[in-house]
Amino acid sequence: MKIKLFLALLGLGFLLFFSSRLEARISATVDYLCFPGENGSGRLVLLFGIEGKSMVWKKSQNGLLSGRASFAVGINDSSRNFFAERLDFNLPELRDSSGMDRTFSAWKVIDLPAGSFNVEMLVFDPFSSDTTKERISFQFRLEDAREKEVFSDFLFLDPALFKASEPIFSQKADAVRMSDFFSKQDTILRFYAEAHGLLRRFPEGSPLVSRIRILDQESKTSLDDFGKISRTKSSGRMVWVTDLILKNLPSGNYTLSWDLIDTAGKFIARATRNFKRSNPGLNTVFSKPGIAGLAPELLGELQSIPVEDCRHLVASLFPISRSSDQPSIDYLRKKGTENELRNFLADFWDKKSGTNGLRDFRAFKKTVAEADRKFGTQTMKGYQTERGRVYIQYGKPDMVENEQSDRFRKAMTNLNTIPYEIWYYYSLDEPIRQTDVMFVFVQQNRGNINYKLLHSSGIGEVRNSEWRKVVESNATYNFDRMNPDDRGEIGNPKQAR
Repeated sequence: MKIKLFLALLGLGFLLFFSSRLEARISATVDYLCFPGENGSGRLVLLFGIEGKSMVWKKSQNGLLSGRASFAVGINDSSRNFFAERLDFNLPELRDSSGMDRTFSAWKVIDLPAGSFNVEMLVFDPFSSDTTKERISFQFRLEDAREKEVFSDFLFLDPALFKASEPIFSQKADAVRMSDFFSKQDTILRFYAEAHGLLRRFPEGSPLVSRIRILDQESKTSLDDFGKISRTKSSGRMVWVTDLILKNLPSGNYTLSWDLIDTAGKFIARATRNFKRSNPGLNTVFSKPGIAGLAPELLGELQSIPVEDCRHLVASLFPISRSSDQPSIDYLRKKGTENELRNFLADFWDKKSGTNGLRDFRAFKKTVAEADRKFGTQTMKGYQTERGRVYIQYGKPDMVENEQSDRFRKAMTNLNTIPYEIWYYYSLDEPIRQTDVMFVFVQQNRGNINYKLLHSSGIGEVRNSEWRKVVESNATYNFDRMNPDDRGEIGNPKQAR
């Protein structure tokens, strides 16, 4: 956990400022953040804030005013010293005293091995010989990613000054936000964080879900309207630079929480950091629930849908979602909160359909209901069946034939043929424009009405050139024989017949 140390360094000094001597008051802040690393290493990040009006300023030969703050830092464990250095930070030169009413920032990144450490610090103003030197001491621990999954602390960034093209720890000090206070003018919360050690539990590239939330500190309520859920993949070092929109976040004390979750909904690790928000005019209630920028009519429609129906609608997105969305959908259908479910649906249809989001969502909702009614079973929802999946993904077929009405059936002597259906689509637009596409479903188990997809001429679907032989010979087909590598083949429905 990050600890903030407030220093009030009071002393008597003399300020040489236009030949006048003024009493000096010195104040500064010191924060620290821990960034555990791979291979038993890590970083300690020291953040310094110096109030300009409290410094002793000297006039240089070029007529400008200059100030300096010094921090003598020593870091050791129980047996040895790891760092000992005097850090002198020269403040920007000023033309006159009007620029002193600022807080100047500086930072230092120190590489260390994993372990527990003591920090001894001496803070002083080298331009004032009368200022009392203040001693600061604290302890911290850098976790070892070789032993468990670890998250770093959050490093708040200035959206206007942060340069995405530069390495994070090479940024200038003004790109790093020293304060955890966000005013009304701060509409974006940007932060950097790392995760290490995940390969101990997950192979490289395993799908995971990253969930970022804002919690009310007092009630611990999750304000999911301001969070994000996204798909990611495991690696030895995972880094995030993330933005959250604060425009509609009212005044209050909050906790920024970051969870990493596997696709089964199991919690892996968490990092948190507290922050404060001042937003006059939004002191007690939110101006509008939901994600900033989304169409209000779509949000209003979702607010009227019961939460369990929203959960089912999110799960039913599987057939039409991108692979990058599916780990998030899998998590949400199992563990998602009410706001997370509604916000995901709103965001999904807003991105997919834009201004037609409400219209397309209503059409999707109707299609899901039809798939449940026609193809759902006692143990499976519509989208979980093969016919329901195709129905949701491609829509209602233009023509359907079965074992009795199949125009191309040859073996008419076998009246006890395996039950099957052939769906015909005259044209499809997904994943690309296709014409004369067919899907063949067979009743795998005579004891239920669930049909399995045996063959399709559609791009990206499973292909089986023996499908007609299977259905006409009343064979019990081994579905494990279907080669998943065939899913990318381009078929000709006329040849497949």
